[in-house]
Amino acid sequence: MKLAVSEVFYSIQGEGITTGYPAVFLRTGGCNLMCGGHGTQVDGELHDGATWRCDTIEVWMKSRSKPFEEIFDAECSVALQRGAHLVITGGEPLMQQNNLMYLIKWLRERLTNLYVEVETNGTILPSNAMLTLVNQWNCSPKLSNSGMLLNQTLKEEVLRVLNQHNTIFKFVISGYEDFKELQSNYMKYIDKNKLWLMPSGSSQKQIKKSKLIVADICKANQIKFTNRLHIEIWNKKTGV
Repeated sequence: MKLAVSEVFYSIQGEGITTGYPAVFLRTGGCNLMCGGHGTQVDGELHDGATWRCDTIEVWMKSRSKPFEEIFDAECSVALQRGAHLVITGGEPLMQQNNLMYLIKWLRERLTNLYVEVETNGTILPSNAMLTLVNQWNCSPKLSNSGMLLNQTLKEEVLRVLNQHNTIFKFVISGYEDFKELQSNYMKYIDKNKLWLMPSGSSQKQIKKSKLIVADICKANQIKFTNRLHIEIWNKKTGV
């Protein structure tokens, strides 16, 4: 079997409940959303009312189909053997969920202690088989600050199903209005104790502007805060 892969690298998980864990990142190619608004993939600018853009567009738009045995280099293979988490991210990994299931099964035959995290935007329903193979789901539904429409991003059945499993729901917040939108549209489908808020921004300078707002919201509403550790450490968006 093969998988469309954009990049694979060994680093540290920078977001959410497993922040700080050593992790091998497998970034798949392709996405069904365009955070930043339509046209951002061409000019790098914000469109459609977006206040932030996906900072890996230039990576996931380029991918190569690879056989399973060619996906992980020696460093990543050793890291997984030693217990690093496998974080499958994108783009949107569930666009290739059938092949991902085969990959995870293939890896589990070789690694008895494999811990798999899948990062998804919450718009594609995982199959029952996929749900049993993944240890942790990191679901990041998109608000209107992404430049996407509500009917593109809010998929009730997907949220309800993921909420029944080991899932965190991570929302990118630029300002107080974003949190109000989250409360109005999403809180009926997810448990508050699974909720994390993350400041928008793809550089240290940008995050500095929004993290104080997000911290205030988290304190006032008893919600967990997540930073972007990889940007704090390296000031880079991907590949580190």
